[in-house]
Amino acid sequence: MDKFVSIHLNRTSDIPLYIQIYNGMVQLIESGVITCGQQLPPIRRMASFFDVNTVTIVNAYKKLQADGYAKSKIGSGTYVSFIGKKTHLGEFDVPIENMISSDSAAESVYVKKDGFIKFDFAGASISPKYFPVKDFKEVINEVLDRDGGYALEYQESSGYQPLRESIRDFMKAQHNLDIPLEEIQIVSGAQQGIDIVAKAFLNYKDVVYVEAPTYPGAVNAFKSRNARIVEINMQEDGVDLDDLKKNIMSNPPRLFYTMPVFQNPTGYSYSIEKKKELIALSKEYDFYIIEDDHISDLYYDEKPSALKALDDSDKVFYIKSFSKLFLPGLRIAFLWVPRRHFDKIALAKYSSDISTSGLSQRILDLFLRKSLWAEHVSHLQKIFYKKWQETVKSLEKYMPSDVSYFYPKGGHFFWINLPQGIYSTNLYYEALKNGVSIMPGELFFIEQRPSEGFRLSIAQISEWDIEEGIALLAESIQSLIDNPHKVFQGPNDRPLL
Repeated sequence: MDKFVSIHLNRTSDIPLYIQIYNGMVQLIESGVITCGQQLPPIRRMASFFDVNTVTIVNAYKKLQADGYAKSKIGSGTYVSFIGKKTHLGEFDVPIENMISSDSAAESVYVKKDGFIKFDFAGASISPKYFPVKDFKEVINEVLDRDGGYALEYQESSGYQPLRESIRDFMKAQHNLDIPLEEIQIVSGAQQGIDIVAKAFLNYKDVVYVEAPTYPGAVNAFKSRNARIVEINMQEDGVDLDDLKKNIMSNPPRLFYTMPVFQNPTGYSYSIEKKKELIALSKEYDFYIIEDDHISDLYYDEKPSALKALDDSDKVFYIKSFSKLFLPGLRIAFLWVPRRHFDKIALAKYSSDISTSGLSQRILDLFLRKSLWAEHVSHLQKIFYKKWQETVKSLEKYMPSDVSYFYPKGGHFFWINLPQGIYSTNLYYEALKNGVSIMPGELFFIEQRPSEGFRLSIAQISEWDIEEGIALLAESIQSLIDNPHKVFQGPNDRPLL
């Protein structure tokens, strides 16, 4: 328990004790004091150590799991599942069973025995080398010079008023969306946005639909509310409407979670026809939609439109993240909340963390007002379009003929399907031998059954390494095809994840 003595609780603070414990544990995990795969102490022991109720520890552990820092194993305990720093771990010392159902683990660099992974196709966040550090330094100095200590105080729970105004103006100019100022709720990242909508609208055993495959962080948020989660199959132009309607007839949802533009993990985008049909179904069967706009600004062709733009009945809760393309550590996003539900969402937000960092909000406000955000995104579009082109060329050049893949029109995810009977967990291990990392597809399904699909991300890898990395990945795939005895996982096996 010595590792936890650095966590000091302020029992007079407005910040809930479980959040204080959570924050302290996150610091220990991210700094590498507590390492990936390490079991956390039992709940009662931790409660005794901090002199708190066991419920406080349960809530702290649940938040660690929801945010991708830990994973619970039934009958065993809670284990750290976030790789806090790049360490030389030895071949396969990061076993796939310690990978988690969240992109936070994928953003670390996996290693093999003879060194670091060179070809990182797993990372979900853009490389820090693309962050606008110079502009950030200038803006943060301007904020501190202008506002002094006021920049560091609590904000209104709904958000820093000038930032809400900047977001309103930005969304009108860049996305042709008219958002009433009183319907903008600032949140600490899209993950919190999903979580507080779930908290506000889900009761025990309510039904939630998610796309299959989908973003695991959303699934974790719904699981934390004890919701019944139903997967709806995805197609290249959006959700499978036949599958959706079949499920609605027998088991209508309370919420439907979707990423209609450059979906994670597939890169798929909804057609306008499917967007209209989804809105129509939400009205007919009275369910709400959570639209997660995580990266629509990073487009390479025609600017995509939001599902929310078609919402004429206040059925869509629109979440837009600025962290994915900006500085992830700032944790900034906003929720467009229909006015009649705003108070309910505001209460859920307040009970989560009172308010989002005032300094982060002021920084983003200036980035938007000075058009630095638009310049940054324009710069990223050029970089990632070149990477996208290189990826397309390399896939066509090296991939075996019986491998299929989809070319997104934006973002940085490609969904690749292996031949029937070849599972992506096996490819994960095989590719590691060549210094290549990918994200196995089973991580993006609720039951985490073996999947022939996997996600290939160009968020971290440099343009110059893409061709060699994909060539080595193709070699790994061909090796599995040519040597079926290497396959150690079948369709009825539980995955090692």
